[in-house]
Amino acid sequence: MPLPAPGRATTWIAERAEASHYVLSEHVIRSLMAGRIAVPQIETALRSGRIIEEHRHGGRDPAYLLCAVHDGKPVHAVAAPRTDGWLAVIHAYVPAPPFWRTALHRSPGGPAMSDSITSCYFCGGAIKQVTVGNFDYRLEGRLYVIKKVPAGLCEQCGEKYVDAEVGRRLNALIAEQAFTGSEAVGVIDYAVAP
Repeated sequence: MPLPAPGRATTWIAERAEASHYVLSEHVIRSLMAGRIAVPQIETALRSGRIIEEHRHGGRDPAYLLCAVHDGKPVHAVAAPRTDGWLAVIHAYVPAPPFWRTALHRSPGGPAMSDSITSCYFCGGAIKQVTVGNFDYRLEGRLYVIKKVPAGLCEQCGEKYVDAEVGRRLNALIAEQAFTGSEAVGVIDYAVAP
């Protein structure tokens, strides 16, 4: 199935959303779990959003950054039409500083990433320096969380990068099991939930 013509992308995306013919990436699921975004917000962006950016990266199909208003608040969704007729929602968020000056305009400059990399290996999006609230990982069936990690964050797909020194320190902290506390983890069993 061919991708939508450039002038028809908004309609094509809205049709896929209306038919529930879309998938959500892991990045989106993590945002849902963290309470930063909700499916109704995403569907509003897909159904009635305005394309404010088109992202093209070598070897990949285009992705579109859509902006809409849901319950009086702006929302962004990055949607990638696929040649198999499905729509992939690869990122969704509420636009806010430091990346966004307004819902429609990026902040000039913004915080700079270190001298290492400036664009994402996976999607080519711009990398910005942030402090990641939680880095989680699983080891032998147990969930571990590392908080307040300095990292580069892809503005487009949400991939995170840490520099070599931070990586070495993370490795040492994990090896030493240098826990500073523990938290209860909420679990939802999708197959059992009502």
